[in-house]
Amino acid sequence: SSMQQGKSAQNLANHNAQIARNDAIAARQKAQFDATAQERKTKLFAGKQRAAMAGTGGELLDMGDVIDASTEEAELEYLAILYGGETGYRAGQQRATLASFEGSVAKQRATGQAASSLLTGASSAAGMGAKYNFGSTTTSVPTMAGTMSSPIIKI
Repeated sequence: SSMQQGKSAQNLANHNAQIARNDAIAARQKAQFDATAQERKTKLFAGKQRAAMAGTGGELLDMGDVIDASTEEAELEYLAILYGGETGYRAGQQRATLASFEGSVAKQRATGQAASSLLTGASSAAGMGAKYNFGSTTTSVPTMAGTMSSPIIKI
């Protein structure tokens, strides 16, 4: 039936929406994990860089410039990872909203089709009744007290 198909479509859409929401959360969590890993790598690299510079006897001013540049680059990479995760999260949320909306539309369409089928069926039945003169009429029936109107169904 139309109603069952609409309900099935809505259930499928709800399932797809939940998958999209889960994907969105996973994208955000992965980005946070990757950003934290990037931060650890940056700290490790900065420590090795300072040790190497100190070992070569580089001037303090030159070392500071190199470390600052490396730190800025690492911060940008960290932020890019988080931004990518947030973008993935939002895209997943949008897919979830769209899937939910599609399910609602499918259910409403099915409800409309079911109502239309009922109205078409009722209209057809009424047309058949008129064509074959089904329905109730009133006839006069003689009684001891006179005549009485009584509905009689013609078949």
